[in-house]
Amino acid sequence: MPTNPLHPMHEQAEASFLPYGPDLQIVESYGEVEAEYAAIRKSAALMDAPHRGVVVLTGKDRLAFLHKLLTNDIKSLSPGQGIYAYLLNTKGRIVMDVNVLHTDEATLLETDTRLTGALAAQLEKYLFTEDVKVLEAAAQLARLTLLGPHAAELLCRVTDAPVATLAAPLAHGRRTIGGLAVTIFRNDQCGEPQFELLVPRDALTRLWPVLQEAGAGHTGPADNTIELRAIGWSAYNTARIEEGTPLLGIDITDHYLPMETGPWYARAVCVNKGCYLGQEVVARMHAHRSVARMFAGLRIGGQKLPLAGTELFDGTTVVGMVTSSCMSPMLGYVPVAMGYVKTAYATVGKQIEALAEGSRVLASVTPLPLWHKPAAG
Repeated sequence: MPTNPLHPMHEQAEASFLPYGPDLQIVESYGEVEAEYAAIRKSAALMDAPHRGVVVLTGKDRLAFLHKLLTNDIKSLSPGQGIYAYLLNTKGRIVMDVNVLHTDEATLLETDTRLTGALAAQLEKYLFTEDVKVLEAAAQLARLTLLGPHAAELLCRVTDAPVATLAAPLAHGRRTIGGLAVTIFRNDQCGEPQFELLVPRDALTRLWPVLQEAGAGHTGPADNTIELRAIGWSAYNTARIEEGTPLLGIDITDHYLPMETGPWYARAVCVNKGCYLGQEVVARMHAHRSVARMFAGLRIGGQKLPLAGTELFDGTTVVGMVTSSCMSPMLGYVPVAMGYVKTAYATVGKQIEALAEGSRVLASVTPLPLWHKPAAG
């Protein structure tokens, strides 16, 4: 895995780090998690995302080729459009999820950086006579995340073209920032406008200061000062849990089937398309509407937080498992969680129990997202 050029800059800023796989570290925080979280909700936040990687496909057959492998309607994409999809195994279980970004010249598959090598190898395995070339681009491309209510405004200060056209999920386009060509795509995962920047890896140390300088207390609408703050995983993770966004490797693994991912099933799977890897299992479950468990939100009683991996109970019967949890600032610092619950218990308002800090606490099944941003005005 390529080294992160920004790591020394994060160290200089006295960041703390979390391991992400055997040979990668991501920023946990810069020492002020509450202030970092506030930037997500009130202003603009910038996060280095070395945990994300890209596989690039070129060739005239690339959309038709991907359409036969992924769960969504890839073939209908036009340049500038994107779509979210799963790659399944032959048993219909989720191997990985991908953001598919289609351009005139190439189709980009953005996913967990630990899986880009395996994804490229899997695609090569299924290539026969198709005109498709596969490039695992971890050494060439890196990702930065810019989010918050004023993220679009900040981008407009530094880009050569407006970003208002990037409103639909995974809509994307090429822009120039500080003389550097980047791909920007929309990817709201935290209940706020969120833009992902795919950047030449060797230009990261040039682009990071450009963005920070643009957000150094500039004046926005109605003379409001908008400040950009660098954030780490802790603040981001809290915001994405409040929004009910599952993450691969945490909430989505190869233990689960697409239909079990609840609201994300409709986003990731086209039920009307033809054959693809694992399609028979998906079609059978869809036809019978039979699923053993469902991804759901949980409101936790009291102030004790059940951790990821905690089992959920009805008396002595195990009925599910927590996959993510946090103390929610937007809900008054009450504990909330997401996880999988047996279908019979996956009814809104259903009361079950979870282990938290050595004792059992009530957990109430609740819809996702766990927090709704109030409508403007």
